[in-house]
Amino acid sequence: MFEFRTEPKAEVSCDVNTDSGCGRSMDYEVDPARHGVPLTTPPISGQRNGSRQILGLDMFAFTASATTPIGERRKGLCSAFMILEGPCWVISIPRPLSAAAALHDPNCKDVASRFHSIYFLATPHRGADSAHLLNRILKASMTFNVKDYVNDLIPNSAAIQIINDDFRHVFQDLRLWSFYETVKTNMGVSQALIVEKDSAVLGLPDERVQPLNADHRHVCKFKDTSDNNYVSLRNAFVTSIDQIEREWMASTRDTFQDTMKTLAGHLGQNDMPDNDLADLLDRQMEGTCEWFTNDAEYKRWRAGGGEVPKLFWLIGKPATGKSTLAAHVVKQISDSNLECSYFFFRHGDRSKSSVAYMLRSFAYQMALTNPQIRAELLSMHESGLTIDADDERTIWRSAFVSRIFRTDFHQPYYWIVDALDECSNFNCLLPMLAKIDRTIPLRLLVTSRPSSLIQTLLLQERLPTLTKEVTIESSYADIRTVLEANTRFLPIDDPVACNKLIVRILEQSKGCFLWASLVVKELETTHSEQQIQEVLDSVPSEMDHLYTRILQNMAMVSRNKRLAQAILRWTVCAVRPLTVEELKEAIRLDLGEVVPRLERTVESVCGHLIHIDRNARVQLVHETVRAFLTMDGLTSDFAVKRVQEHSRLTEVCLQYLCSDELKSSRFRRRGSATRVARRSVFAEYAAVFFSEHIVRSSSSNDGQVAALATFFATNVLTWIEMVAQGKNLYFLTQTAKNLKAYMERRAKYQSPLGHEVRVINAWVNDLIHVVTAFGRSLLSSPISIHFLIPPVCPRNSIIYQQFREYPRCLEIVGQAELEWDDRLSCITFGECKVLAIACRDSRFAVGLSTGNIVLYHTSTCQEAGVLVHGKEAVRALEFASTNAVLASAGRQTIILWDTSTGNRLWTTALPHRLLALGFNEDDTILMATTIANYTAFWAVEDGQQLKQLPVSDVDEDAGGNYQRPPTHAQMSGELSLLAVGYRQRPINLWDLEDRAFIGQFHKSAPDVYPGPLLVAMAFNPNPDMNLVAACYADGDLLTFDPWTQRRHAITETTVQVLAASPDGATLATGDGSGTIQVYDFETLRLLYRSTAYDFDIRAIAFASNNTRFFDIRGDHCNVWEPSAIVRQTDIADESSEYCSEGVLPDVETSEATSWDNSQLVTAMVAVGGDIFICGKENGALTVHDSKTGKQTQELYSHETSTAIVFVEWEARESILASTDRSSRIQVRRIERNPSGSWTATPPLLDQCIDQAVRQILLHPGGKMILVSALSADYVWDIHGLQQAHRIADRRHSWRWTDCSSGSSSKLLYIADGETKCFEWQGLAGCTFPESLRITLRDCEYPAIASLTAASAASAICAHFRKAPGNQSGARLRLWSLASARDFHDQSVKDLANYDGIARDVKVVVGFHKMLLLFLDQSGWVCSLNADVKGQEKAYTRHFFIPYSWHCSGELIFAVTTKGSVALARKEGIAVFHRGLDFEERIVTDDEEGSRAPQPEPHWHSPVLENHVDSPITAHRWDRK
Repeated sequence: MFEFRTEPKAEVSCDVNTDSGCGRSMDYEVDPARHGVPLTTPPISGQRNGSRQILGLDMFAFTASATTPIGERRKGLCSAFMILEGPCWVISIPRPLSAAAALHDPNCKDVASRFHSIYFLATPHRGADSAHLLNRILKASMTFNVKDYVNDLIPNSAAIQIINDDFRHVFQDLRLWSFYETVKTNMGVSQALIVEKDSAVLGLPDERVQPLNADHRHVCKFKDTSDNNYVSLRNAFVTSIDQIEREWMASTRDTFQDTMKTLAGHLGQNDMPDNDLADLLDRQMEGTCEWFTNDAEYKRWRAGGGEVPKLFWLIGKPATGKSTLAAHVVKQISDSNLECSYFFFRHGDRSKSSVAYMLRSFAYQMALTNPQIRAELLSMHESGLTIDADDERTIWRSAFVSRIFRTDFHQPYYWIVDALDECSNFNCLLPMLAKIDRTIPLRLLVTSRPSSLIQTLLLQERLPTLTKEVTIESSYADIRTVLEANTRFLPIDDPVACNKLIVRILEQSKGCFLWASLVVKELETTHSEQQIQEVLDSVPSEMDHLYTRILQNMAMVSRNKRLAQAILRWTVCAVRPLTVEELKEAIRLDLGEVVPRLERTVESVCGHLIHIDRNARVQLVHETVRAFLTMDGLTSDFAVKRVQEHSRLTEVCLQYLCSDELKSSRFRRRGSATRVARRSVFAEYAAVFFSEHIVRSSSSNDGQVAALATFFATNVLTWIEMVAQGKNLYFLTQTAKNLKAYMERRAKYQSPLGHEVRVINAWVNDLIHVVTAFGRSLLSSPISIHFLIPPVCPRNSIIYQQFREYPRCLEIVGQAELEWDDRLSCITFGECKVLAIACRDSRFAVGLSTGNIVLYHTSTCQEAGVLVHGKEAVRALEFASTNAVLASAGRQTIILWDTSTGNRLWTTALPHRLLALGFNEDDTILMATTIANYTAFWAVEDGQQLKQLPVSDVDEDAGGNYQRPPTHAQMSGELSLLAVGYRQRPINLWDLEDRAFIGQFHKSAPDVYPGPLLVAMAFNPNPDMNLVAACYADGDLLTFDPWTQRRHAITETTVQVLAASPDGATLATGDGSGTIQVYDFETLRLLYRSTAYDFDIRAIAFASNNTRFFDIRGDHCNVWEPSAIVRQTDIADESSEYCSEGVLPDVETSEATSWDNSQLVTAMVAVGGDIFICGKENGALTVHDSKTGKQTQELYSHETSTAIVFVEWEARESILASTDRSSRIQVRRIERNPSGSWTATPPLLDQCIDQAVRQILLHPGGKMILVSALSADYVWDIHGLQQAHRIADRRHSWRWTDCSSGSSSKLLYIADGETKCFEWQGLAGCTFPESLRITLRDCEYPAIASLTAASAASAICAHFRKAPGNQSGARLRLWSLASARDFHDQSVKDLANYDGIARDVKVVVGFHKMLLLFLDQSGWVCSLNADVKGQEKAYTRHFFIPYSWHCSGELIFAVTTKGSVALARKEGIAVFHRGLDFEERIVTDDEEGSRAPQPEPHWHSPVLENHVDSPITAHRWDRK
C-alpha cells in the first residue's frame, strides 16, 4: 500500500505482483508528486525472500481470501492499485473480482465506500493465451500440479465472464485506469504479448487507457524516476489525487467558508495579513534575501531541537529590508509544507499596531490550516464567549492558553512578526511568550529596529534568543541585485559605466534599500549620463535630507499642490490604508475634485513617497515617511499637522454621514429590506472610523460639534444599521468611547450645557446601552434599529425621544423604563442564601447554602446546569483560567469539577476553614489557604496532595513569627503571590512559586501596633501593574506594590468586598448597605456608584469583557453593566497633542428602583381584545386597559391576601377563575357596566384543598372547572358540586388542556411523556388516536413546560423542557384540529415535530388565531402557523423583548384577540401593539426543524440584508 504523507522527500520500495500467473517481484523508487506528497509503503504480506507460496485455490476462493483482509489490514497481492478517498491511500488488490467482492461485502462497506480509482497494469480481464502454455508446463513438471485458478485465466472462461458481469454492476462510481503492455515478452523459444490490449482493457464508459513501453515482466519495473513508464503511472496517481482534492473541496467548501466567516467575525478579522505578504513578495527581486535563509544561525533556529532558542530576533536599521526578509521567511517556510502565521505591524494603521490584533490574526490563521484549532475557536464562539477586542491578555488566555495550545501539534509551528518596534504595546507580548510551555513546538521570528527596551524585556523575562543584525555588508548583495535589474531602464549603455553607477549608488546608500529605491526612481526621469551624474551629486545621503529634497521638488509643481496635500493627509492620517477608489471619493468630498485616474498619478504627484500595492491600497513607501512628514518643526507646505488634519478628516466623514445617501425612508414596505442600497465606497470607512479622527482632533472646534449633533439628529439609525450589518458591534462601543473621551476633554474649553453637547452626550450613553441591551437582536436583525429598538428603549433616552414617532412602529404601553437600568438582571433563589460566585469566560457559577452550584451562561444568564456539592453550603468557588475546571469548597470538602460534562474529577477533605482558593498560572495546581496558617497544594490532574507552604505573621524586626490565625487571605495565580492578613497586623506577602516570604505591607508606620483592621484584599490580575488593593475598617481604600510594599494610591470609603476586572483597569467595591462603587484601579478615581436598596453585598465577580460584573447578596445575584466603566483605550497616535487634555468627569450615579412587592403581578389573562385581568402578590385581581397598559380598577381580592398563582377566563359565560398560593379556588362571573367599568359577582365557587394547586382549567361552556394538584385532579361544576376526583400518584411533570370540538367535551392530559384523553364529565378515560400519540424515546421523564390550546381547541401545542443531563431533550409538538368535528375525527392533522426549534424556545406565549407564539432564547417573539398542511419549513420572527425583561424569574404572557402581547413586569404589565405586523421568515432544515447555518456578510458588501448570527438560509422582512 502507498501512503501519502506531507513530508518533503521520501524513497519507496514496493513489491507488485500481477495475477496472470507470471508475477514478478519488482522494486522501484518513487519521488514526491508535484504536490510535494511522496508515496510510502509497508511490505506485502505472505512473502518470504521475494517469493510467495500459492495454495491450490480456484479464482473465487482466492478472491475471498484476498478481500477478507481489506477491512482489517492494508496488505495483499495486486494486479491493480486502488486509491481511497479521505486520507489519501493507494492500495493494491487482486483483479476487479476483489473490487466487486469488496463492494458487495457488508463487512467491507466502510472501506468500499472510499474506493475512488483503480489502476489495472496489464491485467487479463478476458484471460490470457499464455494460460494454456502454463498448464502444459505444470502438467509436464514433476514438482507442481495443475492449478484451478490457472484454468480460470483461459480466455473466455466461465469464471472470467462472471467476474466481468459482476464488475459492470459496481464500477459506476469508480475511476478506471487500464495500462497495457506494448513490448513482447521473451519466453526463451519465442516472444509474445502475455496480455493483449483487448484483454487488458475493460471497455467500460470513461475508462482511461494508456500504453506502457514495457513487456509483461517490466510493467512495474522502472529504471529511475525519469523512466517514461514511471512518469505515466505517477501522473495518473497525481490526476486522481487532484480529483479527490477537488471533490473534497467542493463538498466541504461551503462549511469551511461559513466556519471561517464566523470566526472572522468573532475575532474581528476584516483585513487579512496575506495582503501585506503578497505586496512585499511582489516587490522582492528574485535571488534576494537568500543570504539570510542560508545563514547557519537561522537554519539552526528553524530546525530547532535540543537547547536551541525558540525566539530569533532580527535587528536592522530603518529601511534595510527587514519586512521583505520576513516575507521571504514566510514564503520559504510555507513552501516547505510547514505551518506558519505572520503579522506585519504598521504604526500608522490602527488595526495593525496592537498586540491584541496580532493575536486575533494569529488565531484566525492557525484555524485556517488546523481543524482542531478551528473546532476549538468555533466552540468558543458557540458558547457565547465574547472577548474584548483590545484586551490582549484576555485574548491570550481565552484563545491561546485555554484552547489553541491544548491541541495536538504534530510538527513545529512558526510565528513571524515584523516591525515589533512599531507595535504600540509590545511590552505586553514578551511576558506572554515567556510563559509558553516548552513542550509546545512554537518558534518565533521577530524583526525590529535596534531597541534597548526590547533587549531589556528579553533579559527580564529570561527568554533565550538568537540575535542577528542586518549589516550594511549583508544588504549590499541584495541592493546590487535590485540595481542591476533596474539600471537597464537608465540612459546608459556602457556595461563598465553601468557597473560604476551601481557601485556609487551602493556606497552612497549605506545599506538602505529605501534610499537606493528612491534614487533609482529619480534617475529614471533622466535622459543622459550627465543628468545622472547631476542627480547623484545633488542627492543627499541621509533620508531626512532626501525627503526634504523630494518635497521641494513637489512644491515646484503648483497645480498639483492641493491634490498632493490631500493625498498625503489621507494616507498619513487614515486609520487604515484607503483603497484607490476610497481615496478618490475622499478627495471628491475633501477638495470637490474628481480624479478619475488617480492610480496612474498618485506616485508621481507625491514624489514617489506613495505607492499602490497589489490590493489597490494607497500606502506610504515606508514608515519613515510618516515620521518625517509629522515631525515637529517641518516647515514644508506638505507637512502634516496631525491635530489639524484629523479635524479635516472628521469634517469630511461627517459630511458624508449627514448626506442624503444615508437617509432612509420612514415607511418600510414589504420586501424593502432585501433591496440593495447603492452606497459610496467611502461609506464603510466613514461609518467605522469617523470617531477615531474626532478623538485625535481639536476639542475646541465648534463646527465639528455642530456637525456631530446634526448627524445624531438625522442619519444615526442608518449608521447603526450599517455597522450591525458588518457583524461587529465593537465599532459602536468604540465610537461611544471615543466620543466620551472627546467630550470630557472639550469640557476644559467650553461649558457642557449647550443643546448640541447634551445631544452628543446623550447619544454616547445610549450607544453603550443599545449594544449592551440589544446587541444580539441587532446583529441578527440590523434593520430592527429603525422600528423595533427605539420603542423599547427608556422613555427619557435620546433614541426613544427622537424616533418614537416612526409611522406604524412597534408600540409599547404600560410598564416601561424611564432611564437605562445598569442592572441587567436579578436571579433569585427563593429561600436559599447565595454564598459564593465565580466567573470565567462564557460561564459564571453561583454557590448556594443548600450545597448546589448553579452554572449560567455569562452573556444570556441562561441556566447551563446544576452541580451538587453535597449537604454542606458552598462557600468558595474558583474557575481555572485556561479550561473548564471549577473548584468548589465548603467547610469540610473541596471538589474539582469538569463543567463541560458535569463530572466530579476528584474530592478531598478540608480539615480547616478556608480563607482563599485559587489555581496557579497554568492550572496544574489547585491552592487553598486555611485558617491554620498553611497553603495546601493539589495536582489538578489526579488530586494528589503536594507539599504544603506554611505561612505565619512574620516579625521582621525580631526575626520570629507570631502564631495566630489569619483573618484574610488572597492569592494571584498570574503573579504567583499570596497575601495573608492578621488581625490589626501588616499584610504578609509570599511567593507561591518559590515558596518564600517576600515582605510586609504596613498601612501605618511599622512600629505602630495595633494597626487598623483589614477588611478585604484584591490583587490586580494585570502583571504589568503589580498592585494590590486593600480596604480597612477605618474607611481607607488603598493600593500598594506587593514587591516593594510601597503605597500607590489611597481614598476614603467604607467597603467590605473587592473585585478586580480581568484587564486590571477597574476595581469594584461593595459595602454593607448594598452600595456598589467602581474605581479606576491605578488611581482609585471613582467612576460609578450604584446606591443600595437591599442586603449587604457578599461578593463581586467580573465577566471576561471587563464591563459586566455580578454581585451576590441575600437570596439573589445581580448582573450589572454600567456604561460609566466603558472607557477609551490608549490612542496609538503619540503625536496627538490633545490626548493629555482630559479632565476628570463627574461620577455617574445610579439610583436603584424600589418596588412594592405586594403589588407584583403574579398571574394574567387576556379578556377579549381590550383588557387584561391580573392577579397580584397581595391576592387582588385587577383590570388593566390594553390600550394604555395601566391599571383601571381592582375587581376583588382573595380574603387570605396571598399571591394569586392562576387566573383563567371563559369568554362565553364571562367566567373568571382564580387560585391563590393557599390553594383557595374562586369562580366568579364578571360583568361590564354601562360606564365601562367591571363588576365581579359573589363567588359561584369558593373551595380550598389541602394540596398545592398546579393548574386550573375552565370548561369551554363555563360549566365546570378542573383543578390539578400534586397528587390528585378534581372536577367541580361552577356551583361547587364535585363531579370527579382522580388520584394521580408518582407523576413528575404533567399538564391538562381542553380539546373539546363539536359535540365532544374532552381533556388532553400529558404526564411524564405519556398522552391520554379524558371526558370532562367524570374524568372518564377515552381512547386516544395512536397517530397523534407523542413519543419521546430519548427523554426519561421529560418535563412538560406547557400544553397550550388555541381558541375552540383548533390547535394544540406541547412544549417539553430539557431533561437533566440531556441538552437535546427539548421538544415541541403541534397539531391542528381546526377542521375536525371530534378529537378522533380522521381529519385531525398529524402531529408536527418541531424538536429542532424546541431547544431555542424559552417559553410558549400562546395562540393568536392559528399562530402559535413563542419567545426564543434570544428574546424574539416568533410564530408557527398551525393551519398548514404538514410541517412548516420555516417560522416567523416578529419583535423582540428587551433582555432585562425576560432574563430571570417566571415569565407571564397573555395574548389578546387583536394580536397584542402583554408581559407582566413587576407592578404592572407591558403591552406590545402591532408587534405581529413585522414578519421575518426563518427557514429551517428538513430534519426536525433545525436551523440551517448562514454565512455572515463582510463589510465590503453594500447589500442591506437582514442576517441572523446563528441560523438563517432565507428570510423576508415584511411590514403589513
